[in-house]
Amino acid sequence: MVLTAKQTNALVAAAPQVKAALRRMFNDQNAGKVPGRSRDQKQRGGRQVRRPNMANLNRMPRGYNHPKGQMPDMSRGNWSQTPATSNVLAPRGFGYYDAFEHDPFSVATHMSIGPATPIVGTSVVAEGLVTKKPAPLGPGGLESGAILLIIMPAAGDVQAQAFECSSALPNDIIKVTKHSSPQLAADHPDNAIPTRCSMRMRNWTQQVGVGGIVRVLRMTTGVALSGDYTLNSELAALMQGIRTHTRVRTYGGEELLDTHQKNCTVVDQSKATWFTDWNRLTPTAQLAWTDIAGWDQAATIDQFTTQLHDPAYTPIAVLFEPFVAAVSGATVGNSYEINVRSQFLAHYAQGTMLANMAISAPTSPDALTKHRDHEEGKGSVLEKIGGAISQGASWAWNHKADIIPAGYAAWKFLRPAVQGAAKLAPMAAML
Repeated sequence: MVLTAKQTNALVAAAPQVKAALRRMFNDQNAGKVPGRSRDQKQRGGRQVRRPNMANLNRMPRGYNHPKGQMPDMSRGNWSQTPATSNVLAPRGFGYYDAFEHDPFSVATHMSIGPATPIVGTSVVAEGLVTKKPAPLGPGGLESGAILLIIMPAAGDVQAQAFECSSALPNDIIKVTKHSSPQLAADHPDNAIPTRCSMRMRNWTQQVGVGGIVRVLRMTTGVALSGDYTLNSELAALMQGIRTHTRVRTYGGEELLDTHQKNCTVVDQSKATWFTDWNRLTPTAQLAWTDIAGWDQAATIDQFTTQLHDPAYTPIAVLFEPFVAAVSGATVGNSYEINVRSQFLAHYAQGTMLANMAISAPTSPDALTKHRDHEEGKGSVLEKIGGAISQGASWAWNHKADIIPAGYAAWKFLRPAVQGAAKLAPMAAML
């Protein structure tokens, strides 16, 4: 029987008195036999029990206990690990940039920025955001019924602004409604950089009146919009550009009865690590892009308008198309509630209480790049709150009587239904 190269080399190097026995052993191996028992006999006799290698167990990455709803400490390297190579559970929510699920202290920066205080503020966009009926067409076919809401983590208390045409006349100035955070307005810092910004949207209109169209676009290019200088015709052109953008996503009013979420992500890494003065009023003459017809070069521009033209994080544009429904003999629009939560790393005056709470955020450029790429891959698609675990939670509710007494057997049967999205503890908390 032909020997392998390794067997031939071993036979050549063997002593003369053992060569015959070594050749017979190699022939038995190549024939599928082992000394003492054939391969079939060994398989029928059962498998050998393998002892765990304690050295390999000691080298495995460890998981850490953290408060519910908070991310792991990034300084321990958990963000650089993947479920395929570690036993660290993924954070809850919609990734690293989810400002609703993650604590403002659990952040990292792309480069070292020194000590800064993590802060968070919430803005509620509820009052006045009701879709309107289509207005009569003005000169040039201008239609003034749509509302454009732009959300962005600006270095100020204003975190969202609603833009709409003030009339059907193209040369009239647009109407702007500002939405600010009371926390950020009450105790504002000297300067800050954004770290996260997320928005949640829900249509709370009565069921019989639900309808209309909402378009969502995560913008990667700044725009010049001002409630003092922008004309109706310029805003109408921007709205039309959003409608025809390849990355825009369109939703019906009935799809938004459930709460949906969208996160901002980094669009300019250099600006995301540059501390900007809080609520700064910038002279128009210092900004080259304001040198256009109609902009007063002796005036000042607020921080939201300035950063909207040169954003550090992607602004989220939500375009509410004109729509009203006939309910009980009256025409009503669709009402939307939008919550915006923004997180910053801020500098406060030396010696103040908030200045003493400053931390040195860890730097993790590689991990942040992966999370940014993952978030960018979602495009302008809204994510439904609770959609990932609804199937598993529904099964658990309908079979709760079977899960409790059956113990491990019931969990083993339940596991394919949840598909790894909802573990046993989160489901038990929902019951």
